[in-house]
Amino acid sequence: MAENEQAVAVRPESSGMMSVKQVADRVNAVHAILEKVMLKGTHYGTVPGCGSKMVLLKPGADVLAMTFRLVPQFKVDRTNLPDGHREFDVICSMFTPSGELLGQGVGSASTMEKKYRYRGGQENTDIADVYNTVLKIAKKRAHIDATLTVTGAADLFTQDLIDEDEPPRKPVGMPVETPPTTTPSSQPPGAKITEPQQKRLFAIAQKNGVDGGALHTYLQGFGIEHSKDIPKALYDQICAWAERGGQDEPGDAKE
Repeated sequence: MAENEQAVAVRPESSGMMSVKQVADRVNAVHAILEKVMLKGTHYGTVPGCGSKMVLLKPGADVLAMTFRLVPQFKVDRTNLPDGHREFDVICSMFTPSGELLGQGVGSASTMEKKYRYRGGQENTDIADVYNTVLKIAKKRAHIDATLTVTGAADLFTQDLIDEDEPPRKPVGMPVETPPTTTPSSQPPGAKITEPQQKRLFAIAQKNGVDGGALHTYLQGFGIEHSKDIPKALYDQICAWAERGGQDEPGDAKE
């Protein structure tokens, strides 16, 4: 009788746990999706200044959610802050199509984050214009967190956490090193943008308070020294960065 009781206790179907084969199949599925479906720069990427760590972007989270038939539900809490600022805290619950709760993820975003609080180095006087954007960012962070938790993909990806949104800043007073000249061979391959596209990028940057120096520094991060050498594959991403006032948020261009 003891043997039977012990056998029942470790059977996955009776305890609700996944079998070893089910776990292995899920992990293998995530790896296969990464190799055969996901594209770097679209579904995942790297955070500037954080090495080669892969960050799961929202389109990548959507692919995983679709693959495993995850159904997200969001609970949003809003906190009103001084001077019209707001903070959104979101819980994303992941369910099966039949309604079984699989796990949860959390995310928050605030208009006090410098990418939203400032425009061109000045306080954003139209802070209400970014309410919806900040809410979407909070939902995106919660969704990605829940997806990583439920699919077990955290061994492959990390999340674009706030502390990783931007590269480390040099201490005040320290001399700024001049980056080495990038050779054309190290630039991203592919067709280059047209002259009208160059002009449109400059107009977007000027409108959102991004000066030429900031744009040049950002392009150097891709190994690009001149705007005429921007690959068409990166054009939309760079324009989206300029539209955000020169503040980087991995995956935002896909919102």
